[in-house]
Amino acid sequence: MAYQEEPLSIIYAVREDGELVALTYQRDQQVVAWHRHIFGGAFGTGNAVCESIAVIPTDLDEYEVYVIIKRTINGATKRYVEVLNTFDFTETDNTSFNYLDSQLNYEGVSTTLNGDITNSATTITLADASSFNSSGKIKINKEIIAYTGKSSNDLTGCTRGQNLTTAAAHTSGDTVDQVVETLSGLTHLEGQTVSILADGATHPTKTVSSAAIGLDRPAKKVKVGLSYTSLLQTMRIDAGSQNGTSQGKTKRIYEITLRLFETVGVEVGPDLNNMERIPFRSSANPMNEGIAPFTGDKEVEFRGNYDTDGFIFVRQTQPLPLTILSLYPRLVTNDG
Repeated sequence: MAYQEEPLSIIYAVREDGELVALTYQRDQQVVAWHRHIFGGAFGTGNAVCESIAVIPTDLDEYEVYVIIKRTINGATKRYVEVLNTFDFTETDNTSFNYLDSQLNYEGVSTTLNGDITNSATTITLADASSFNSSGKIKINKEIIAYTGKSSNDLTGCTRGQNLTTAAAHTSGDTVDQVVETLSGLTHLEGQTVSILADGATHPTKTVSSAAIGLDRPAKKVKVGLSYTSLLQTMRIDAGSQNGTSQGKTKRIYEITLRLFETVGVEVGPDLNNMERIPFRSSANPMNEGIAPFTGDKEVEFRGNYDTDGFIFVRQTQPLPLTILSLYPRLVTNDG
């Protein structure tokens, strides 16, 4: 058992079956809320096992929470010491999200162009190429450029427009990013199916082989780790009745408004087998780029049937942020 005082008052406890449970307690707001923490990955045929927890005070506004997690990795039992990421409600950079377990981060180096280049240039001069790979790919604005050699600050043997129909001209001072299509150093996740966030956008899952994975598209900032599911289930709803309580009465929720804060990606439904994914991407958002977090209301049709419970389920399965401020259901209740 451990106690986290900042930023919220939370008591953590490890159950005998290895599941981590916690109680958020805010006396002044009359908040007493239990929550379960099921970590990504598996141990044997069950969930990953939390064996121990410790909370360490820091000079920051949030105490650090450390756990020892037991998993089956590549057929062997492994134990990792992991720390829960500090949560920043003001973070809006979708390339900086951290919503995976046993996560590994990669970030390519950046510099600027030293001189203008035409759309047919095969040699590109950088302000500082010392940290760039001897061969590979770079990104200037939205153009991916492959190169085969490096000499001082020059990238040579460039093949232009790897992701565009026509290569573009670029101006001196434009940002140049090193991008990669392969990530190594994933020994701790060997044989695991991992989730990926590439430059702020979700990416198809990959299986780690020889401590590496290949990406479907080049990226500068990549997060790789084990996915987990965030799940909310409401209490039985008590509303819509004109004759006393609606508890035990037949009701149907037909529409719901979710008030969200800095959110990307959410599903909602009457049960886990009938979840509706709420769209956040519009036709103006390129498919291979991340979406800016959304704050505001999302109104969706709710595919619920008539029942006496009126449960609402909200789920997040992607490595993206979800903060729910409130839920506003519209329903009919049978008083007969």
